[in-house]
Amino acid sequence: MKSRGTLAIVQSVYDYVHMALWATLVAYVVFFLAFIAPRMPEAAARAERLRIQEISQEDEDYCAKWQIGLGTKMHDQCILDLRELRWKIQNRFADQLDF
Repeated sequence: MKSRGTLAIVQSVYDYVHMALWATLVAYVVFFLAFIAPRMPEAAARAERLRIQEISQEDEDYCAKWQIGLGTKMHDQCILDLRELRWKIQNRFADQLDF
């Protein structure tokens, strides 16, 4: 059997660790709310701008691959067709996610 003194020490250590973990959680939540959460919309907007730029570059590269020159009517139609294709694919994928 363990003595009451050992049990008291273990209980005390447990209480301190428990309190330290809660204090750490509270500190992290305060840090998150003060520094991370306010910047989340800005980060999402930046990621969306980057995604749009990447898609535009992919469209330009694809039309250039088929030797459709920039500024021509065929180029404009190529870009429009690619955007329509992407839109259809995204909708089809979204429909598959909806059971």
